[in-house]
Amino acid sequence: MIGKSILSPKQLDFLELVQAQPSITKRFYLTGGTALSEFYLHHRLSEDIDLFSEQEVNTRVVEAFLKKISTKLKIAKIVKQNFLGLFTYILHYEDGSMLKIDFNNYPFPQIEKGKTFGKLEISSVYDIAVNKIHTISMKPRTRDYIDLYFIFRKTEYTPQKYLNRMRIDSQAKFDWPLEPKNLVAALLRVKDVQDKDFPRMVVPFDPHDMEKFFLKLAKSLEKEIFL
Repeated sequence: MIGKSILSPKQLDFLELVQAQPSITKRFYLTGGTALSEFYLHHRLSEDIDLFSEQEVNTRVVEAFLKKISTKLKIAKIVKQNFLGLFTYILHYEDGSMLKIDFNNYPFPQIEKGKTFGKLEISSVYDIAVNKIHTISMKPRTRDYIDLYFIFRKTEYTPQKYLNRMRIDSQAKFDWPLEPKNLVAALLRVKDVQDKDFPRMVVPFDPHDMEKFFLKLAKSLEKEIFL
């Protein structure tokens, strides 16, 4: 973690118990927006916790863990949802609050080793970036553009040096073609982001600057394609 935590007390309490549970840590790693913001960029709030595994999700192991921690965390009820290997558990606390946890079968190998939180592995910035490059080419979300914008501007992974490598690694990781022209089209879709979909930011952020950044990047890629 860097600086003040962006995690809510309930997120932190949950992750403290996760990192101490071998049956979970040997199967799952933390990824997504929560991992990116808490452990690397510290740029926005993220409400969910994404725990991914290259193996199929063993719901008996997951549910035994959730049952074990329910009393300690004062969880009154757990609602389970399942869609194509994604198991979502919504924890309903005694005080009326909720926390959504995703246990996801994600059969794509990580490219680089990231940080750890206790015994829980955290996705690397590079892996999260490659995942988000893939996502914006398929089904972009506002937060994916925001996360990529901060990765490109606040880490060593500048688009000038790493974007083409990320595109190639995305193809290899997901076994799905991503041609330069398709990446350009994905970057141009930044114009479609909606204000209502913006996450809560904890650092200064101008969406117009982000749009200009990606449009300029798309234009520079177009020049390379048609040289």
